[in-house]
Amino acid sequence: MDYSRRIRQITKNLRKAYYETGTQEDRVISTEPSQLTAKQGLGNFPAFYLEGTHCEKSDCGNCANCFYSQYHSKELNAEQIKAQIDYVFDHFDELVLKEQYGKNDFPNEKKKYKNSKPIFMTLSPTGSFYSDKEFPKEVRLYFLKKLLKKSEELKRDVVLHIEAHAKDVVKQKDYIQDSEESELLRKLNAKCILGFESVDEWSRNTLYNKDLPLDTFEEAISTLKNAGIEPGAFVFCGLMTHTNLEAKEDMLQSIQYLKKLGVFPVLMFANCQSWTIPDLLIQTKNAKLLEPYTVLDTVYDAMNILTANGTEDPGYYLVPEPVDGPPYPESNIFFDRKDLTGLTSIDSYFAHEILADLRATRDVTAFIKKWERFRNNSVHNYKGYTIRMGKEEEEKENLQTRLNNVLSVVASQYKNYIVTRKAKDALEAEAEAKETYKSNL
Repeated sequence: MDYSRRIRQITKNLRKAYYETGTQEDRVISTEPSQLTAKQGLGNFPAFYLEGTHCEKSDCGNCANCFYSQYHSKELNAEQIKAQIDYVFDHFDELVLKEQYGKNDFPNEKKKYKNSKPIFMTLSPTGSFYSDKEFPKEVRLYFLKKLLKKSEELKRDVVLHIEAHAKDVVKQKDYIQDSEESELLRKLNAKCILGFESVDEWSRNTLYNKDLPLDTFEEAISTLKNAGIEPGAFVFCGLMTHTNLEAKEDMLQSIQYLKKLGVFPVLMFANCQSWTIPDLLIQTKNAKLLEPYTVLDTVYDAMNILTANGTEDPGYYLVPEPVDGPPYPESNIFFDRKDLTGLTSIDSYFAHEILADLRATRDVTAFIKKWERFRNNSVHNYKGYTIRMGKEEEEKENLQTRLNNVLSVVASQYKNYIVTRKAKDALEAEAEAKETYKSNL
């Protein structure tokens, strides 16, 4: 059975069904990009995602857990992309400067402006910075020149995060290694985060359906390093059919691999986006999100890997906020977990606060101590969690059986899910329209 092909087709059909609702298809592109505040995004800094044409992987039905490319236009309009860029610069103080939060790591020896604090930010399309379909070269240059000029005016270094597909980096290898654009990116201390998800072939190219050979990823990393652009990689935890322990081990193996490769990790924990296979499974009570304690245990072990059990500096890493969007998740790991027994909402809240403190302070030592203290406090019933995880491992079926079961559920529930999901979206759209109307009175 070609699992990847089946998952890709189901994912493609779900996205098509969403567009057929008319919610976003061919809507007027806003002059404002999608935005995440410093407390919502990849790190302690704002993120901007340009609306325009779809991510090409989204159009192909890849990346089964992801549906960030909900904003659609059939044809690229470079002026619309520029207008979104202009919006960011027209509101730079409010949207960027005031959204520098907590601690961000930038070595003093790299600073051009020694007496000022660097400005951290993300700006990318929803798919790939290096996709000419989403972000044409001339528009990228337009953005990078404006940002460098702003850096010089403010006399503050900029640390720009961009996101890209490894295949796009490889396609533009010669250009990336020798171009005006790469020179600008170097001056802006750019970090390019690639979609990677997992070092495990089954996880990456079947469950997540990434369509990414490992040698292509490694070639992309080499290309970025040769161009003087620091590479990072998204690592995904919480793929459908994985148990909590499997999800944790999958992420940790990927982090070990990335550390050896000299690539900083971005630890992504799966919430649930609508119009995806995981959402169908959760809405029909055939799956659950990761447990909150699994997230903290995974981050704890990840930090021990990155610091060699406390003997090294962890280097650069990111843990995106696992609650917010856009698009905002239908459900999330930490709040309102009525599907879990033996875990109180207060316990889940405190676990999230420990993670939020790590994001804000980047103090790995303090995080490890807090989580160890939390686990040893009988009030939080961590022992009950470990018992649940042991039972989950004992009762699990083999990987292929689990995936076959998932595909059977999707086949039987697909039509009902589409009807239910459309009705939910319609109610949410109506409620949003009423709120907009009230606010405009």
